[in-house]
Amino acid sequence: MGADTVQHLAEAIERMPLVDHHVHGMLPDPTAADLLGALTQADHTASPADVFDSAQGFALRRHCAPLLGLPAFASPDDYLAARGALGPDDVARRLLRASGVAAYLVDDGHRPDLLMADERMARLAGAPTHRVARLETIAETVLAQSASAAEFADRLEPALEQAAADAVGFKTVAAHRCGLDLDPSKPTSIELRSAADAWFAEAAGPGASARPRLTDPTIIRRLIWWALERGAVLQVHAGFGDADLVLERANPSRMQPLVAATAGTGGRIAFLHCYPYVREAGWLAHVFPHVFLDVGLAVGFLGANADSVVRESLDLAPFSRVLFSTDAWGVPERVLLGARLWRDAAARVLGGYVEDHGWPIDEAIRVAEGIAWRNAEALYGRAFVEA
Repeated sequence: MGADTVQHLAEAIERMPLVDHHVHGMLPDPTAADLLGALTQADHTASPADVFDSAQGFALRRHCAPLLGLPAFASPDDYLAARGALGPDDVARRLLRASGVAAYLVDDGHRPDLLMADERMARLAGAPTHRVARLETIAETVLAQSASAAEFADRLEPALEQAAADAVGFKTVAAHRCGLDLDPSKPTSIELRSAADAWFAEAAGPGASARPRLTDPTIIRRLIWWALERGAVLQVHAGFGDADLVLERANPSRMQPLVAATAGTGGRIAFLHCYPYVREAGWLAHVFPHVFLDVGLAVGFLGANADSVVRESLDLAPFSRVLFSTDAWGVPERVLLGARLWRDAAARVLGGYVEDHGWPIDEAIRVAEGIAWRNAEALYGRAFVEA
């Protein structure tokens, strides 16, 4: 095997369409402050140094700047100025289309009030969007519209079924709300009603917000069981995220009892992001046939270090159960970086397997193509990429 063979692999990966199986919407007119905020998981106001002087920031200056008419590694000030001069739609169009993403599966649950309509995002990207419904958001909406806990319990499942009509899958943010160390048993109707009574009383109490936040593990477990018994794909946030998350409780291995208990439901579990618990997620995919994983959020933030998580995602998991995503929220830079850095890391990692371990080049291409889009089509049971 020589350099020409590895180059052939890289060129094949470059041409592959991508299905971004977990992404969020875009801000319609982000300011410089919005851009900085969207490029961090922290909850404090991000400074330019916080963002640009990082692995992600160097990758952004290398890969995004030329698409805005700047030299690679342009200064942060020049980048922000060019972005402002071009305007939000032109920036989004350039970056989203350069990513090579052919379809977006959009989680509708994180600050949708701030984001552009999916139809506008699809127009700018030149690629269709498909909805992923967030379970906790559905339950919170039902509670806010219910006059009693009993009414909430009665209306919850019909609302879930209504959401299922136009969703390709569901997502839970249990990692953020109560942790993944969940009791594996399916809550009974009596247990659901008791938990709903407590939540309704809390939501109606003094100082309660207009939109109650679901943190009760019993209700969240009931939502998870509902989705999996329905045979749906359930995306599960795992690993690092926003500052409200307790990282060690987001380790996917903590969910092992519930994963095992739901193995016969017909549903599938896709652990999202997983960093720094990529090997734990890979082990779960190795021992449970209904488990899938991606390393989407981590890839964009790790920049030049993305090879490490791409390689770890292939340690134990069957290759047919590893997926591509970006987890981009708010700004198209995150889509472009997620795609660009995954392509480069996959080419280096798989190229190493070809060069150092004798993998046939066509087999390496097949594995990459599966992660890029074919595995997502198989998991969600529909065609996302035009033949």
